[in-house]
Amino acid sequence: MKYIVVTFILFFHAIVFSQKDVYFYKDVESTLTLENVKDQEFLVLENQILEKHSQATYWFKIPAYNTNLNYIFRIPYDRFNTANVYQNSKSIEKLTNRRYLSYRFSRDNDVYIQVIPKLHSYIPVEFGSEEIMSLREKNNLLLNGFYYGFAILIIIYNLFYYFLFKDNSFLYYSLFLSNICFGIFTMDGMLNYYNINEGLNDFLMCLNYVLLAYFSSKFSDNFLFLDIFFPKLKRYSYGIGIIILFLAVFYVTTKNYYFLFFLNILVFLLLFINWFCAVLLFNKNVYTKILAIAYVIILFSAIDFFILKFLGISLIDINAVTIKIGAFLEMIILSIAVLYRMKILKDENIHIRNEIIKYSLQLKNLTSINDKTNININILSFREREVFDLICAKKSNKEISSEINISINTVKFHVKNIYEKLNVKSRQEVFILKNSFKK
Repeated sequence: MKYIVVTFILFFHAIVFSQKDVYFYKDVESTLTLENVKDQEFLVLENQILEKHSQATYWFKIPAYNTNLNYIFRIPYDRFNTANVYQNSKSIEKLTNRRYLSYRFSRDNDVYIQVIPKLHSYIPVEFGSEEIMSLREKNNLLLNGFYYGFAILIIIYNLFYYFLFKDNSFLYYSLFLSNICFGIFTMDGMLNYYNINEGLNDFLMCLNYVLLAYFSSKFSDNFLFLDIFFPKLKRYSYGIGIIILFLAVFYVTTKNYYFLFFLNILVFLLLFINWFCAVLLFNKNVYTKILAIAYVIILFSAIDFFILKFLGISLIDINAVTIKIGAFLEMIILSIAVLYRMKILKDENIHIRNEIIKYSLQLKNLTSINDKTNININILSFREREVFDLICAKKSNKEISSEINISINTVKFHVKNIYEKLNVKSRQEVFILKNSFKK
């Protein structure tokens, strides 16, 4: 408990400290150099920088401070791989083997940091002493380990049920979830630990976008039976998928960030369509309701983070932690939904199988009766056949007696012989034999 309280205090102190000690200046024309930017009036950084895409350059200033501690300046956004950092007119190299772009320096002199946005002007900043920032990073890695460990368990769990029940929904959900996890993995900057180059990073990111769009559609089709309720939707989904593929190729080859922007739009448009289908089918069954609810947090958090921030808009303060929380809840709820759906389908299959078995037995009995009738009906005498037909016509013994001019006792005698020869015990069974004989 004591460790948690200390961690919270240090975390809070890091946030407050960063707000007081980080200043920024927006170079709209991107023409200022280190020497002349020092003469500009810097403003206190009170909130994260979030503006639409432009050609502007952002300068950050960390004023000198009388302390023996080293400090860390970090941009926790995986799209930033480099910046220019100067102290006492000397360049400072970025730290290696870090998730995000990070720099370490003393506070002996002012520090100037030049950041040139490529995608859009969303520049989250973290700043604090090396001890505080290291503790904060350890806490984040602990959270990441919990999330990825749980995600792997859910993926294995769904694959196990796929091999057990042969239901494609389990397979497509596990693949869909794998793509979500890999997307969060790249967003967390985890690929930077492997020292891969930017080109390979972009390729893996775009490949994941394509697979995410594909497997989300396949999962929705199987889970919601969209082919039945919306038969034309698949055609439009494939059309969007082809455009997504081309945009991914164009971005990887040209590095034009507008291709990436429209790629994001189409991927999340497809995800939104799949979610909206669940909303339209909300009252069909329970597991459709669960899907519609489970998707909400992660879908709209991702739309805010990957699309709206490009436009310089953010409806809610979304970051990697928020998206992981949404993904965590989605994993739990959807896994329950998939299993619940499997139970319902299994019960329906058992019911259908029992009905088929019951119907087969009825057909077998009917065939047996027909065979029995065809054999036994011919062993009746002419008079017994007359009595048999009158019984089938629902005539009483008295009516049969009057119809064929015989005594009631004689009628009873013939009825007794008919029952024995046809192996029946009542008039009702005679009716069944007669109906079978007609068929």
